[in-house]
Amino acid sequence: MSEQQGTSPPYGPRRSADGPVRALLRRLRYLRVHGVPGLRGHRSVVGNAVRVTVASCLAFYLCRYVLDLTAMSVYATFTVVSLGALARIPGSGRQRAATTVMAIPAGLVLITLGTLLAVQTWAAVLGMLVIGFMVAYAGTTGPRIAGAAPGMQLLYILPCFPPYAPQDLVQRLTGFLLGALLLALAQRFLMPEPRTPSFGRLLADAAEAAADLADHHGGPTPVQALARAHRAGEALRPTAVPPADMPASPTLTHKAMAHAAEAVRTLLARLDTLHTMATGPHHTYHPETVALLQGISAAARETADALRRGRRLRPGEGPSAAPLQQELTPVRAHRAVATLDRLGADDRLVYLRRRSQVVQAADSAVVLLLATRLLLGDRTVDRNPVGHSFAYARVHAPRLWWQRLTLHLTPRSVIFQNACRFALGLAAARAIAGVLDLQHGFWVLLATLTLTRTTTLETWSAVRQALLGTLVGAVVAAGLLVVVQDRDTVYAVILPVVMLTAFIAGPLRGLAWAQGGFTLVVATLFAQVTPSTWQLAPVRLVDVLVGSVIGLACGLVAWPRGAGSEVRKSMAGLCSAIADAIGQTTAQVVERAGSTDIFALNRALILARESLAQYQCEARENAAGQPDWPTVLVAGADARRGGRLLPGRPGRIAPHEVGAWLRRAADSTAADYRALADRLRTDRGIPHERPQPLDIRALLALAPPVPHHGPDRERRAVSAALLLDSVIWLDALTDDLSRIHQEM
Repeated sequence: MSEQQGTSPPYGPRRSADGPVRALLRRLRYLRVHGVPGLRGHRSVVGNAVRVTVASCLAFYLCRYVLDLTAMSVYATFTVVSLGALARIPGSGRQRAATTVMAIPAGLVLITLGTLLAVQTWAAVLGMLVIGFMVAYAGTTGPRIAGAAPGMQLLYILPCFPPYAPQDLVQRLTGFLLGALLLALAQRFLMPEPRTPSFGRLLADAAEAAADLADHHGGPTPVQALARAHRAGEALRPTAVPPADMPASPTLTHKAMAHAAEAVRTLLARLDTLHTMATGPHHTYHPETVALLQGISAAARETADALRRGRRLRPGEGPSAAPLQQELTPVRAHRAVATLDRLGADDRLVYLRRRSQVVQAADSAVVLLLATRLLLGDRTVDRNPVGHSFAYARVHAPRLWWQRLTLHLTPRSVIFQNACRFALGLAAARAIAGVLDLQHGFWVLLATLTLTRTTTLETWSAVRQALLGTLVGAVVAAGLLVVVQDRDTVYAVILPVVMLTAFIAGPLRGLAWAQGGFTLVVATLFAQVTPSTWQLAPVRLVDVLVGSVIGLACGLVAWPRGAGSEVRKSMAGLCSAIADAIGQTTAQVVERAGSTDIFALNRALILARESLAQYQCEARENAAGQPDWPTVLVAGADARRGGRLLPGRPGRIAPHEVGAWLRRAADSTAADYRALADRLRTDRGIPHERPQPLDIRALLALAPPVPHHGPDRERRAVSAALLLDSVIWLDALTDDLSRIHQEM
């Protein structure tokens, strides 16, 4: 072995002394072997870059060189770039194309407003403040709109700068339409994103998994059925569902989908606990448990079949909850009577929790079936005995949308905070660009839009990377403009290569590469639109610097810590809402008076989830010492479940002393949640003493035994069932609180 061979690097293309041609061929061969597979691993990024490059270049060449319409060419190209590269529209090719087409009416309005308001700087600034907030805040209505929002912002930013040219409005609108349609066609047919299972299919798979699990009535633990149920439940987690398929809009269909998802995940969890708590290879269930499991299996299977068919239901057709409810009612009462007899030696409620699993599973199966019926068009589900859970079934669409739009209109919402931060930043950037009469002031707002983050720390990190990338890109662009000068043919030839490289390198290599690449794209594009010199590059660098400073200033003024402080406040608000729901639900159960404000609890739960989701996405210097926030969300879901189900239960708790005990137990649990809320607001930490479990012995001293025979046995059994359902609910909330204290 020669010395040269012994010292050659093990990876990478080898150096060669055979001349530059062979060295170049070897390097190209190396890139083909190692680079192409690497790009295949980033199919989504490469596919999006190809789609944006093809659509934008086709639009630009057609408008600029065939039709010779400069304004139209700029708007067609930037429409593709804004909706295809700057926006993050989720979903398959078909879903992305549909979102792009649905954005056309809003885009026409934004371009028209931007063109007309450019008449004066103050009008453009005021329009930027209002429209910037509205477009950012519109993301509350679903992931698709939220993903398209940054691109939609650009559609107003582009025309709101001088020259004031209303005579070019037709060209601008036509260019936008052309660019949007070409992008939609590219998203649909050019390397389209693969389709993912619909949410309805995920619900059907989970319902079938629950039916298979319910088919096991004893014997060895059904390992395979449990594994399938676990996979089906995990597939419905919000973090696992693709954003475009998430039922997050305020439509009745999406609300029913979300309700069905919560019910089927609860059903799977209860069946899992029921089977894993059983011990022994020859374990057998009580006959009434077997009957309930059979009813659950039948209901879940019918639900899965209806979801797979997807046809709208006519009155009287489709799966019915009546058979399972008829089976469940006597079992609930009988189990309550039998359980009360055993509570004397069951201070920790082990027996009660075990006996309640199949009943809670049946409740969840009923809710799943009714939510599916509502999803398939049956609005009469609120007439069912458990229809209290579906109070929204007959609410008209405008009210549902109004509730969603006003849900986040509070300074405690991170979505509201982000919308305010972006609107203030864009308005300030527009004012400075107009007052200073900055050349290409559009780039100032673009920098503010793309570099502003939810925390000052993240914004500063983004600014540093962006300035470095822009500086390098500006130097390369200046050199390109000096060498090529005014040869439009050269720019036209290299434009697709520059675009494709920039739109691949940016997402894969980071913000610095994205800014540098986009600087080259801008220089190559504008050199074909208007005579440009090397001075175009430093102008862009200055504009990016100004936009970065504005973004940093807004980050310092408007909620500089992002969700860091808000997550604690929103979790405190959720704990307060849980406490209120406990008191309201118990009052309904005991006194049949008042109502549970499910909307307030829902709002607190949504605000807490949004703040936690943003907090988990933000980079922090020190994230240690944070409580286990998901446990608080679980408590909120448990409180909501009881508030939906318990008030609709038949019966009345008697005697008065038993109701008074339940009120005291509920008040104690609610007080513990309020104390936790106060400590979260003041950031004083968590006390060492844990919440006390329910005082079952005190309950037994007050609750008279249910007679086995007699005229009032049925009424007393129904009352006992309502009491124990309420005890199980309070026990779950107390257990949640104990876990919060333990894990904090």
